Amino acid sequence: MTEATASHESTASHQSTASHQNTASRSDTARERLGAELRELLDVVVRADAPDELLAEAALQVGGLRSRLAALGQAPEQMLDFSAIRRDMSLVGGHAHPVGPQIDFVATDHGSLCTTTIGPVFEGGPGLVHGGILALLLDHAMGHAAVTAGYAAMTTELTLRFRRPTRLERPLQVTARLDRKAGRMLYLSGEIAVDGATSVAASGVFVTLTGANVASIFGADRG
Repeated sequence: MTEATASHESTASHQSTASHQNTASRSDTARERLGAELRELLDVVVRADAPDELLAEAALQVGGLRSRLAALGQAPEQMLDFSAIRRDMSLVGGHAHPVGPQIDFVATDHGSLCTTTIGPVFEGGPGLVHGGILALLLDHAMGHAAVTAGYAAMTTELTLRFRRPTRLERPLQVTARLDRKAGRMLYLSGEIAVDGATSVAASGVFVTLTGANVASIFGADRG
């Protein structure tokens, strides 16, 4: 291979890679924008005091957009990546997810931490965050703590104690930590606090995954 040929192929490869990355970046950004708009729309819908005529018009417009997108088919499944704390379409924290609560955990010396605010889309009792959403947040927090500690694992047991009502639209501090490991089992704990007071305490048992687990659960071609 001559120097000129090598240079040309290197440049072409670089341009092709850059073009692919730019395309992926544009696509991801568009998905995230759409996810954000849909989350905002849902928030408006549950709060709106609108006449039936406007609601019917909105339903037609949303239905038309749904039909256009559905006609394009489904996107390829994402490959598993246990090094990724958050996927764009993750139900918790996925920036492109049309419903998922938006939280970004950070690693701490003791585990994982995030602060988030839950709106009326996830209301349970009047003015309160639904208990299932609180369980979702704590389960995800423990999963993040496990991954941060270097373990790919799945929940086998989750126990919650609701100490006091958790109100909507108040900053929630969600924390989780890995307490100990015994064989393949991870024992974790976590809590949700509002204004410094714990509203939900949780404990969880996770099992670390082997290659055989991943293949049997997600398929041999995933990974």
